[in-house]
Amino acid sequence: MLLPEDDAQLFFNLFPALLVYLNNQKKILEDVSTPEEFMQLPTEQRAQVRNELYEDIQVIDSFVRENPFHFSSYELEIVRSWKHYLKGEFYLFRHLKKYTIFLTTSSPEVAYGVLSLTESLKDMFPYVPVLVQGVLLPFKNQIVYDGYLGAYSISFGGGIRRMLNNSYNEAKATFGIVTSLPFDPSSENQKSDEDKLKFYLKNERNRQYYCDEIEELIEKSHDLAVSYHQEMGKINARTLGKRLRRIGFHNAWFGILQGMTVCSGKTKDDLEQNISSVVPKALQEYVYRYHLK
Repeated sequence: MLLPEDDAQLFFNLFPALLVYLNNQKKILEDVSTPEEFMQLPTEQRAQVRNELYEDIQVIDSFVRENPFHFSSYELEIVRSWKHYLKGEFYLFRHLKKYTIFLTTSSPEVAYGVLSLTESLKDMFPYVPVLVQGVLLPFKNQIVYDGYLGAYSISFGGGIRRMLNNSYNEAKATFGIVTSLPFDPSSENQKSDEDKLKFYLKNERNRQYYCDEIEELIEKSHDLAVSYHQEMGKINARTLGKRLRRIGFHNAWFGILQGMTVCSGKTKDDLEQNISSVVPKALQEYVYRYHLK
């Protein structure tokens, strides 16, 4: 979850330099001329300058143009990318192996995978979820926070935790975990309806919770309706297969529809013939073909 040490060092070469430049332009703090001096200031004073950055993000253009600290073009492009910052309140929701999940507090819910800088977010916030105010920045095709996070002293009960978990699952189903900026939730970044449907059908809990969304999708197109019945047939085949084995069936083919065995056959060809004979033509695509070995 931590940035590699070299990358963290690069970040702390660039970001304080930008803030020092901004401070010199705006005259916010006195007697600060180098990033090293800036980083020695109390957090509250540094935060003053940092907050001003997001009020006048265009200062990045003049910083890149003047290049007062003689950074390379590669380094300046990193700074330029910070114009795509994301500022607001987030639920610091979950610590994963690769990153910490920052979940947006407004619709549409988006789950961002954020890397720690020099101190692990897991160590800073061992008990999650936590409501925080912060800024996410792109950094070398990854997402970091800018080093300043304000946490609210709010505890969450079981109901809120379940709601956040549902929001997280919905965000994953819709967009996946977002790991680079900029990100536009209204663009083609959304997962396909097919992927959403598979997620909604993943387990019994999802099927119950997303029943309305499932219904909406399968009414949306014929192909999604076919996918629904095939996925549900696969799910039901596990239970039906156990029952059939228990009563002595083996090496046979079965057709499953709406949780029921509607046809069978010794071979797949036998099954197909029986489906053609027995199942209404409009429903034949929906039948899940299952080989009981």
